[in-house]
Amino acid sequence: MPSRVSKLAALILPVVLLAACADEAPPAKTADDRPATEEHHGSKLSVSSEIGGLDEEKVNAAFESSLSGLERCLNQGASRVEFLGGSVSFFVKIDMQGKVDGAYLEKSTLGDRDTEKCMLDAVRSKHWPKPVGGEHGLARKSFDFDPPNDVRAPAEYDHDHLGRGLDKISGKLASCKSAKGAYEATMYVATDGSVLSAGVTPPNEDGEGSVDCLVSTLKGAAFPSPGSWPAKITFTL
Repeated sequence: MPSRVSKLAALILPVVLLAACADEAPPAKTADDRPATEEHHGSKLSVSSEIGGLDEEKVNAAFESSLSGLERCLNQGASRVEFLGGSVSFFVKIDMQGKVDGAYLEKSTLGDRDTEKCMLDAVRSKHWPKPVGGEHGLARKSFDFDPPNDVRAPAEYDHDHLGRGLDKISGKLASCKSAKGAYEATMYVATDGSVLSAGVTPPNEDGEGSVDCLVSTLKGAAFPSPGSWPAKITFTL
């Protein structure tokens, strides 16, 4: 049964090229400018040489063309976790050849790393417009996915139960992290307290390499039982 997908408006970040002027103070940096030059690149590079603009219509077309692949990933995941569903927010960095040079999920409440990796692969496989005026172009878009199966939704997991489980693995979780900032996790807890599946989104592109370690640690942990029905929870690590 195909999933119902409601596409959220794209948040595309074409960066306006700024000309330096010896006699004037540089323009104030906006919230949209900061992630492009600081959060995602980790160094103060010239905007005019590093980040270029993207054709918004072509970017939207590329995301639209990935929908069938995203739905296929969701259906595959739902065969393992029957109530799988949630929202995902993509961050894509595109090089001068129109290929994906980096991609990760800025937000996700799917709670299944295998499904999330499948979706990232689906996005990476698409043809993207070449950036204009820079070495890379940045694109963002969010999607909501309803569970494809007609099944009772998972219960809400108790935060006190969560805390008791996380205390036992806090050291292992800390050793997984390669980037500073907040990692956000979503997981499903079975009635026996085992973790059915989990997904983690990093604070930035540099943290993507930590995600598999964090997910593996969560899935190997034991938590208090949520009761007579599996539960789902999203939390900050």
